[in-house]
Amino acid sequence: MIRIKAAVRALRNRWFLTLLLLIQFTYGLSTITSSGNIFYNFYYLLHHSLLELESTYLVVPGKNFGTTEVERWKYNKDQIAELYRHLDQNPDVLAYGTYYQSIVLLNDTNRSIAPQLLEGLTRDNSGLQAPYIESIVIDKNYYTLLGLKLREGQGLLPQDFERTGQQQVNVLVGSYFKKYYKLGDLINEQYRINGFLPDKYIVNNNTTNTYLNLDKAMLVPMPNDQSSNYDSMYTRLFLGTVLKLRKDADLYQLSQTLRLPESKVDIHLKSLEEDVRANIRSSVHAQIPQLILAGSFLLFSVISIALATIISILSRKREFGIKLAVGESVRGIWGQIILENSIIALVGTGLSLSYFVLKFQRLLQQFSEYDMASVLSFRFNAPIFLLIIIILLFIIVSSSCIVYPFIRKQEIKSLIGGMELWR
Repeated sequence: MIRIKAAVRALRNRWFLTLLLLIQFTYGLSTITSSGNIFYNFYYLLHHSLLELESTYLVVPGKNFGTTEVERWKYNKDQIAELYRHLDQNPDVLAYGTYYQSIVLLNDTNRSIAPQLLEGLTRDNSGLQAPYIESIVIDKNYYTLLGLKLREGQGLLPQDFERTGQQQVNVLVGSYFKKYYKLGDLINEQYRINGFLPDKYIVNNNTTNTYLNLDKAMLVPMPNDQSSNYDSMYTRLFLGTVLKLRKDADLYQLSQTLRLPESKVDIHLKSLEEDVRANIRSSVHAQIPQLILAGSFLLFSVISIALATIISILSRKREFGIKLAVGESVRGIWGQIILENSIIALVGTGLSLSYFVLKFQRLLQQFSEYDMASVLSFRFNAPIFLLIIIILLFIIVSSSCIVYPFIRKQEIKSLIGGMELWR
């Protein structure tokens, strides 16, 4: 405690240098935090997909997608089923399935719902005032394609795909729900939790480059009456079909296989891996100026803290000389200097994080509410906090190592004879 009081007093005596360092930390670390978010997103998108990136392809319509509504009445469900039968016979297709996105309004009348759960599932900008769960409704083929291995729960059962829309059914929910539900619990008296999903993301729209995090999501087996409904089948063909293909599969031939007879709507197969990597590449170029700023901050932080420390030592020669004369070791003096620098770094970190939260408050709230995964997601989680701690340690250790040889060269006689210039 005595050392901490002495460090605070020393920082107060050189308040102008301390203030400059705090300003530098506030803006510099906030820049690194925002860049850290982007690069964490790169890692997350490449390593946390529920679908296997390398082999997954998404069916997307061409630019003439607007004609699909005109053509909807030309076909029937048997013709669409025939397209999928062709996929069954194609050696390039390892698996395929379809899905659509839905929402489940949280309306449990028979159980008490925790206020935190209601708050966490209410999206202020969604247009809905009620809490709801983002749901991906998948058919049996899609569930097979996923090949899920759950740590908790059994997963979905074959009979779950043979029900009608209003019957009770097993579902899989994200890790967020572990705080409020256990295996076997019912949501809305209809959805029985039969497993918890891993903390990954899934495609929830074939035509966009943003995805759905699964922590607040729910996977629901597609009911029979919906999987065989023509309008649903037609829409899912263009917007909700996912393929798992062999390497070097003939994409053109497959796109023709998925094209309805005499249809004017073009069909394309989009590689999920290439789509993710393309988004990352485009964002990397935009991050180059931020990286330069972040690198400059690291360099100038180390240099400025080292210079401020040397100035502090020169201005306090007599103090340090007396301490050495009465038995204080060089490492003890060095430790005092490290403590002073650590206080500056910790206070500066607190200021920078507060500035980051205020600056990106709307983005942080938006991505938290909608749980989207994209290259531009903003969050403040454990990996980001760990990055800040590592940078903080790097700055303190590097500047301290620069200063240590200077302290060792000082002699008691020259120190005691010096004058305190900054008092």
